[in-house]
Amino acid sequence: RDMRAHRGRRLTVVDRGFRLRLPGGVMECHDWRAFAMLCAGVFVIMMDQNLMAPNLSAIAHDFGFDDTERDVRLGGHISVAFFLLGLPAALVIGVLTDVIQRKRILVWTMILGQGPCVLALFVSSYWELFAIRTLTGVAVGGALPIVYSMVGDLFPANSRSYASMIVGMAMNFGGMFGQGVAGYLGPSFGWRVPFAVVGTFGLIVAAVVQNFAVEPRRGVADGGDGGLGASAAAAAAAASAKTASLASHRWAPLLREWLKKSAAVFRRPTNVLGFLQGIPGCVPWSIIGVFMNDYLAVDKGLGVEHATTIMMFFGFGGMFGTITGGILGQKLYNAQPWYMTAYMGAAAIAGIFPWLYLVEADDYGTSAEAMGEKIAVMFFAGWLATMTGVNVRTVIVNVNAPYERGTAFAWFNLTDDLGKGFGPVMSSALVAHVGRTLAFKLGFGFWAPCGALCLLCGLTMPRDVGAVRREMQELAEGRSPRRDEAGAGGGDAE
Repeated sequence: RDMRAHRGRRLTVVDRGFRLRLPGGVMECHDWRAFAMLCAGVFVIMMDQNLMAPNLSAIAHDFGFDDTERDVRLGGHISVAFFLLGLPAALVIGVLTDVIQRKRILVWTMILGQGPCVLALFVSSYWELFAIRTLTGVAVGGALPIVYSMVGDLFPANSRSYASMIVGMAMNFGGMFGQGVAGYLGPSFGWRVPFAVVGTFGLIVAAVVQNFAVEPRRGVADGGDGGLGASAAAAAAAASAKTASLASHRWAPLLREWLKKSAAVFRRPTNVLGFLQGIPGCVPWSIIGVFMNDYLAVDKGLGVEHATTIMMFFGFGGMFGTITGGILGQKLYNAQPWYMTAYMGAAAIAGIFPWLYLVEADDYGTSAEAMGEKIAVMFFAGWLATMTGVNVRTVIVNVNAPYERGTAFAWFNLTDDLGKGFGPVMSSALVAHVGRTLAFKLGFGFWAPCGALCLLCGLTMPRDVGAVRREMQELAEGRSPRRDEAGAGGGDAE
């Protein structure tokens, strides 16, 4: 290829890739166009997640539900459908991510999510809404293995927190966009119209991704020299051959291969800790996504539009936290990996306290002063809440080989979704006995065990990262990778 570099003070562009100097180090990407399309895809998929939240009470009124039924059936049961019933499909997507073209899976995942949103225009019963949210949940659940499998092949290890930062921003902005559309259009045009608007826009973006996205080569960022030079190319070729040969297999051999990869994934202690932290860690996120907009609108008396405005600033704070968390997390990782995990744990635990204040406060109002105070606290809450997630995904990428990342993120997403599905069910059950305020405060306390598990990752991550690097070096040299004696190594080479 013709390699031409355009050098600036902070940015170097080389062919389709770039190097960007940031405060914490250097961000290197092998194909910026592929990454841009990937971010567009994840933005669209995450638009769907919070579409019900601003208009939960309006939907309940439409279906003739009282307040308890609103929380139990719309908040609890549909969350189970959205996050838990799609888990088998998400695992299948994780399997396919490791063996066939990921761009194709990403596009079909986008279509699976956006098509049912358009059909919401015709929903006339609770069970129809239940069905379309289940399909959308499959898309949201299946996105993570695809996205982070591709991120691992576009960025070397010393840049992946930065990549996770940008992906996290796309996720946050997608969720904000969907929630904003629902919150501002719903009261005027009805709760169904925002679904159709978001779905139509998403299908258009899916067509753009199909026509312009490029599939990154597997393993290109995981060579023995950190992703540059001839050994990286050899490792990429070996990793691609390892997965490409599986594409022609039937389901039984593919299942056996997936079980072998899953066993390799679970032999790495960092994976197990990273998966487990997602169960308690996602309980507060589910409460925020399902209930808080309606809680502020109805219980705190703000109305849908003002409540949506405050929640939008949680999203803005989350974007700021994703940026600062990604930069600081990468800087800490480059200095000492356990520094990053300590930072993740501390941020998770600290994130409890702004929400305890927001749930307990009874001085909400629509004046500029009252709104300004709550917006500031909400921004701070979003800043703290996103610092852990942007870095924990980087941890999972770094401790898994390129041809196992789809499987690893399928399991990661499964445990995340267990927390997201369990949270609203637990909260709606508690609401019936102790009320919304105490139920939500108890739910936010689940960030404490999440933080403790993140701290423990620091004890195991350096060894697991080293095992993956050795495995990729051995692949680059044409040797069969050895499993680590303690079980932290990768899967067997074919």
